Amino acid sequence: MKILFVRHAKAFKREEWHDDDMLRPLSEKGIKVSEDFFEKISHIFEIEIILSSKALRSIQTAKIIHKYYPKAIYQTTPLLNPGASYTDFKTLIKEYENYENIALVGHEPDISEIVGELLGCSFLSIDVKKSSIIECEGINLEEMELKSFLSPKLLKRLNI
Repeated sequence: MKILFVRHAKAFKREEWHDDDMLRPLSEKGIKVSEDFFEKISHIFEIEIILSSKALRSIQTAKIIHKYYPKAIYQTTPLLNPGASYTDFKTLIKEYENYENIALVGHEPDISEIVGELLGCSFLSIDVKKSSIIECEGINLEEMELKSFLSPKLLKRLNI
């Protein structure tokens, strides 16, 4: 099983948004950066199913990913909403354990906390930037390994 943890793209700043935070959309820059990034990485990873939180910024990010993975199933779930826990993650994965390549679009600090628990390092501190991907792989949740960590800035530095 391969799980890609994807942090949603850059959204409007909280201070600039005066409505429900779940309705906060991506910024124009966030859309552009994520479009470029996900187009480039679409040749690297396989994705069978894309699951996103119900927050608009995650939905928009997931739809951008889906554009480059049109055969993937796309669904939203409250189990990835802001504040998601490792228990929520395990519940979600149990529901979709028949898939080999899963992309989860969510939020920080949830992603880094879940990845830390998944890898058996609850003290692990990861700075997951917007639109970044953490790839974990293993035969089951108890035997997962960190395989890669990609960000738009890294690809830019590599001139990719």
